[in-house]
Amino acid sequence: MMQILYKLQIVNIIFTLSLYTESMKTLFLMLIITFLIKPFQLSTVYFVLFLYFLAKKDYETMYIEKYWIFPSILLLFFCSSYVPLLNRVSTSLVFLFVSGAIKLIKSDWIGSADVCYLFFFGFYLGIERMLVALYISVLLGILWILYKKKYILPYVSCLCIGVWIAVLKGYTIFYFLMNLFS
Repeated sequence: MMQILYKLQIVNIIFTLSLYTESMKTLFLMLIITFLIKPFQLSTVYFVLFLYFLAKKDYETMYIEKYWIFPSILLLFFCSSYVPLLNRVSTSLVFLFVSGAIKLIKSDWIGSADVCYLFFFGFYLGIERMLVALYISVLLGILWILYKKKYILPYVSCLCIGVWIAVLKGYTIFYFLMNLFS
Protein backbone atom coordinates (compact mmCIF):
# COMPACT_ATOMS: atom_id res chain seq x y z
CA MET A 1 0.00 0.00 0.00
CA MET A 2 2.83 2.38 0.88
CA GLN A 3 4.55 1.63 -2.43
CA ILE A 4 1.42 2.50 -4.36
CA LEU A 5 1.04 5.77 -2.46
CA TYR A 6 4.71 6.56 -3.04
CA LYS A 7 4.37 5.87 -6.78
CA LEU A 8 1.25 8.03 -6.95
CA GLN A 9 3.13 10.82 -5.19
CA ILE A 10 6.00 10.56 -7.70
CA VAL A 11 3.53 10.61 -10.60
CA ASN A 12 1.86 13.68 -9.09
CA ILE A 13 5.22 15.47 -8.72
CA ILE A 14 6.25 14.61 -12.30
CA PHE A 15 2.85 15.77 -13.62
CA THR A 16 3.11 19.03 -11.67
CA LEU A 17 6.65 19.62 -12.97
CA SER A 18 5.58 18.90 -16.53
CA LEU A 19 2.72 21.40 -16.22
CA TYR A 20 5.17 23.93 -14.79
CA THR A 21 7.65 23.42 -17.62
CA GLU A 22 4.88 23.65 -20.24
CA SER A 23 3.70 26.85 -18.60
CA MET A 24 7.22 28.30 -18.66
CA LYS A 25 7.66 27.27 -22.31
CA THR A 26 4.46 29.14 -23.17
CA LEU A 27 5.62 32.26 -21.34
CA PHE A 28 9.04 32.09 -22.99
CA LEU A 29 7.42 31.70 -26.43
CA MET A 30 5.18 34.72 -25.75
CA LEU A 31 8.21 36.82 -24.81
CA ILE A 32 10.18 35.73 -27.89
CA ILE A 33 7.29 36.48 -30.27
CA THR A 34 6.73 39.84 -28.61
CA PHE A 35 10.37 40.87 -28.91
CA LEU A 36 10.55 39.79 -32.53
CA ILE A 37 7.76 42.27 -33.29
CA LYS A 38 8.32 45.05 -30.74
CA PRO A 39 11.58 46.51 -29.40
CA PHE A 40 12.87 45.33 -26.04
CA GLN A 41 11.52 47.45 -23.20
CA LEU A 42 10.93 46.71 -19.56
CA SER A 43 7.30 47.84 -19.91
CA THR A 44 6.82 45.25 -22.67
CA VAL A 45 8.11 42.51 -20.36
CA TYR A 46 5.72 43.68 -17.64
CA PHE A 47 2.81 43.74 -20.10
CA VAL A 48 3.46 40.19 -21.35
CA LEU A 49 3.90 38.87 -17.79
CA PHE A 50 0.71 40.64 -16.69
CA LEU A 51 -1.34 39.15 -19.53
CA TYR A 52 0.17 35.70 -19.08
CA PHE A 53 -0.47 35.44 -15.34
CA LEU A 54 -3.93 36.99 -15.61
CA ALA A 55 -4.87 34.49 -18.33
CA LYS A 56 -3.37 31.61 -16.37
CA LYS A 57 -5.23 32.61 -13.19
CA ASP A 58 -8.55 32.83 -15.05
CA TYR A 59 -7.93 29.55 -16.88
CA GLU A 60 -7.14 27.64 -13.70
CA THR A 61 -9.74 29.06 -11.32
CA MET A 62 -12.22 31.08 -13.44
CA TYR A 63 -12.01 33.66 -10.67
CA ILE A 64 -9.99 36.87 -10.54
CA GLU A 65 -9.33 38.28 -7.08
CA LYS A 66 -9.68 41.97 -6.29
CA TYR A 67 -5.95 42.42 -5.70
CA TRP A 68 -5.46 42.23 -9.48
CA ILE A 69 -6.45 45.89 -9.57
CA PHE A 70 -2.95 46.88 -8.39
CA PRO A 71 -1.01 45.30 -11.27
CA SER A 72 -3.68 46.67 -13.63
CA ILE A 73 -3.12 50.22 -12.38
CA LEU A 74 0.64 49.72 -12.66
CA LEU A 75 0.10 48.67 -16.25
CA LEU A 76 -1.64 51.96 -16.99
CA PHE A 77 1.18 53.96 -15.39
CA PHE A 78 4.23 52.13 -16.75
CA CYS A 79 3.11 50.79 -20.12
CA SER A 80 2.52 53.74 -22.35
CA SER A 81 -0.31 53.76 -24.82
CA TYR A 82 -0.15 56.23 -27.69
CA VAL A 83 -3.90 56.29 -28.20
CA PRO A 84 -5.57 59.70 -27.71
CA LEU A 85 -7.30 60.11 -24.37
CA LEU A 86 -10.76 60.79 -25.80
CA ASN A 87 -10.56 57.56 -27.85
CA ARG A 88 -9.53 55.60 -24.76
CA VAL A 89 -12.22 57.03 -22.50
CA SER A 90 -15.03 56.63 -25.02
CA THR A 91 -13.96 53.06 -25.84
CA SER A 92 -13.82 52.06 -22.19
CA LEU A 93 -17.23 53.61 -21.48
CA VAL A 94 -18.83 51.85 -24.46
CA PHE A 95 -17.45 48.48 -23.37
CA LEU A 96 -18.46 49.15 -19.76
CA PHE A 97 -22.01 50.07 -20.81
CA VAL A 98 -22.49 47.08 -23.13
CA SER A 99 -20.90 44.46 -20.88
CA GLY A 100 -22.56 45.95 -17.79
CA ALA A 101 -25.95 45.78 -19.50
CA ILE A 102 -25.33 42.12 -20.37
CA LYS A 103 -24.32 41.48 -16.75
CA LEU A 104 -27.53 43.09 -15.49
CA ILE A 105 -29.82 41.31 -17.95
CA LYS A 106 -28.20 37.85 -17.94
CA SER A 107 -25.86 37.64 -14.96
CA ASP A 108 -24.87 34.05 -15.70
CA TRP A 109 -23.57 34.96 -19.19
CA ILE A 110 -20.72 37.22 -18.10
CA GLY A 111 -18.68 37.58 -14.94
CA SER A 112 -17.70 40.69 -13.04
CA ALA A 113 -14.04 40.26 -13.99
CA ASP A 114 -15.04 40.11 -17.66
CA VAL A 115 -16.85 43.45 -17.33
CA CYS A 116 -13.93 45.03 -15.47
CA TYR A 117 -11.28 43.86 -17.92
CA LEU A 118 -13.34 44.78 -20.99
CA PHE A 119 -13.51 48.28 -19.49
CA PHE A 120 -9.82 48.27 -18.55
CA PHE A 121 -8.49 46.96 -21.86
CA GLY A 122 -10.82 49.30 -23.71
CA PHE A 123 -9.14 52.18 -21.92
CA TYR A 124 -5.68 50.80 -22.60
CA LEU A 125 -6.09 49.92 -26.29
CA GLY A 126 -8.54 52.33 -27.86
CA ILE A 127 -11.31 51.43 -30.28
CA GLU A 128 -9.35 49.95 -33.21
CA ARG A 129 -7.18 47.54 -31.26
CA MET A 130 -9.95 46.73 -28.77
CA LEU A 131 -12.23 45.63 -31.60
CA VAL A 132 -9.43 43.37 -32.85
CA ALA A 133 -8.93 41.98 -29.33
CA LEU A 134 -12.67 41.41 -28.96
CA TYR A 135 -12.89 39.71 -32.36
CA ILE A 136 -9.98 37.37 -31.55
CA SER A 137 -11.26 36.62 -28.04
CA VAL A 138 -14.74 35.76 -29.31
CA LEU A 139 -13.26 33.43 -31.94
CA LEU A 140 -11.09 31.77 -29.28
CA GLY A 141 -14.13 31.47 -27.01
CA ILE A 142 -16.14 29.75 -29.74
CA LEU A 143 -13.25 27.37 -30.43
CA TRP A 144 -12.94 26.70 -26.67
CA ILE A 145 -16.63 25.82 -26.38
CA LEU A 146 -16.51 23.57 -29.45
CA TYR A 147 -13.32 21.83 -28.32
CA LYS A 148 -14.10 21.35 -24.63
CA LYS A 149 -17.86 20.89 -25.12
CA LYS A 150 -18.44 22.99 -22.00
CA TYR A 151 -20.51 26.12 -21.81
CA ILE A 152 -18.45 27.75 -19.07
CA LEU A 153 -15.70 29.81 -20.62
CA PRO A 154 -12.65 31.48 -18.99
CA TYR A 155 -13.24 34.59 -21.09
CA VAL A 156 -10.55 36.75 -19.49
CA SER A 157 -8.00 34.20 -20.74
CA CYS A 158 -9.34 34.52 -24.28
CA LEU A 159 -9.40 38.30 -23.90
CA CYS A 160 -5.76 38.36 -22.74
CA ILE A 161 -4.68 36.46 -25.85
CA GLY A 162 -6.71 38.83 -28.00
CA VAL A 163 -5.19 41.87 -26.26
CA TRP A 164 -1.69 40.48 -26.69
CA ILE A 165 -2.22 40.02 -30.43
CA ALA A 166 -3.91 43.42 -30.68
CA VAL A 167 -0.95 45.14 -29.02
CA LEU A 168 1.47 43.40 -31.35
CA LYS A 169 -0.38 43.83 -34.66
CA GLY A 170 -3.75 45.40 -33.83
CA TYR A 171 -3.76 48.29 -36.28
CA THR A 172 -2.54 46.07 -39.12
CA ILE A 173 -5.28 43.50 -38.46
CA PHE A 174 -7.92 46.22 -38.02
CA TYR A 175 -7.19 47.92 -41.34
CA PHE A 176 -6.87 44.56 -43.09
CA LEU A 177 -10.33 43.57 -41.85
CA MET A 178 -11.74 46.99 -42.80
CA ASN A 179 -10.40 46.60 -46.35
CA LEU A 180 -11.61 43.01 -46.50
CA PHE A 181 -15.19 43.84 -45.48
CA SER A 182 -15.53 47.09 -47.42
